[in-house]
Order: sequence, then C-alpha cells, then structure tokens
Amino acid sequence: MIVDKQSDSAISKRKFKIGEVMLDIKKILPLLGILVLVFLICGVLELSAAPKKHLIVIDPAHGGQDKGIALTDKVAEKDITLAVALALRKELSKENNLEVVLTRDSDKEVSLEDRKKNIAKIKPDFVLSLHTNAGFGKSASGFELYCPEFNKDFKKEKKTAKGDVRQEKNKYLNDSVRLARSIQENLNTLFPRKGRGLRRADLPITEDLFVPAVVVEMSFATNPEDKKKLLSQNTQTEIANALAKSIKSFYR
Repeated sequence: MIVDKQSDSAISKRKFKIGEVMLDIKKILPLLGILVLVFLICGVLELSAAPKKHLIVIDPAHGGQDKGIALTDKVAEKDITLAVALALRKELSKENNLEVVLTRDSDKEVSLEDRKKNIAKIKPDFVLSLHTNAGFGKSASGFELYCPEFNKDFKKEKKTAKGDVRQEKNKYLNDSVRLARSIQENLNTLFPRKGRGLRRADLPITEDLFVPAVVVEMSFATNPEDKKKLLSQNTQTEIANALAKSIKSFYR
C-alpha cells in the first residue's frame, strides 16, 4: 500500500491560511457588532420619530329607526350625518398622526347610552358630533357650533392623577373652543355669512364625560336652500373636507 504523506511545508501553508481566515473573522466581528448597533439605534430613532396618534371619535347622529329630521320621503338626518362622517373618516385616514373611530359606520341604531359607553371606554382625544338643524320656521338658515359647558361644582371634586380637575376641565374647554373656532372659520369659507355662532351648552353625547367635544349643526333641514345643499353629495364632501382641514390643522 502506498501512503501519500504531505510535506511539512504544505501543512504549514494550510495552517497559515486557516490562521489568516481566523484573523479576518476577528476583524469582521467588531464591524458586524457596529452594524447591528447602528440598525438598533436607527430603529429606536424611527420609533421615537413616529408621530403621536390622536384618537378622534366622529359621531353621526341618529341611525336605524331613529331617523332624526326628515329632509325628503327617502332621506333623513341620519343619512346626511353618516355620509359626511364617512367622507370625513376617509379624508382623515390619510394623516399618520390621526386615528378615527365612528360611533356607527352604517344605518344602524346606536343608543345614546351605548355611544357614551364606547366613548368612555376608548378615551378619545376629541369627539365631533354631526347633526342637521330644524325649527324657527323656514327662514332659519346656516350652521351652528356647540361646546360643552363643564359647569359642575369644581370645589367638590378631588384631584385626579393628572392634577387639578378644574385646570384639566379648563384645558378641555379651551381645546373645544379652539377647534370650534377653526371649524367656524372653514365652514364660513364654504357658507359665507351663514355662521350662527358658537355656543356653550350641555351636550348629550358627552354628558358626564371628561373629553373635549364639538357638536356641529351643519344646516337647517327645514330651510329650502339649506336642505338642497345638504342633499347634495358635493356639499356633503365639502363639509367633510372643511371639518377635516380644521382637525388636521389642530393636531399639526
């Protein structure tokens, strides 16, 4: 049997090559560690740079058997508020810092108590409730805005984890008024000289709830000119865009 023995020099050369590989690996490992660290830092920075999500509740009033004010034999307030709410959600969904929840997204009846329970559960940053107006004969026209009163006796209320209740409620009221003013400005552009002002009132949708809110009475269904506009899909979209513009600028 013939045995092919490798020379000492060949073995030395192979050991040298293995040593070179090990040396290269030792050089590469620190570089890999640095790259991993860079990726981790970039990931953390990207997460920290992500915009804060503001949760907005849009409340299309009425629904199902609760039709609200009738505009025609086939169209009622519930249809107008839902159409505007859906268009508004679509527009706001384009914003990375906003998340929108509707109290209803179809023609179904949701009681006021259920709406309030859902709002209390999810604790939104803002509530916007949509209605159409009626009354004062056929001459009354234009849009109205309402903010919550927050008129409880502050002296009887204890401090919360966030601080003084009175200060917190003042902030919520200020936020409500600020957004209402922005909505007023944008709706004035859409309906010149049709604004009927901003009022403070007890809002059923946020009664006993601790959240900034605005109720928008979009126009009078009992006024022939207003009703014609409310029935127009183009006007519904324009109202939604005006509301979206106000909300986007408020949270920008």
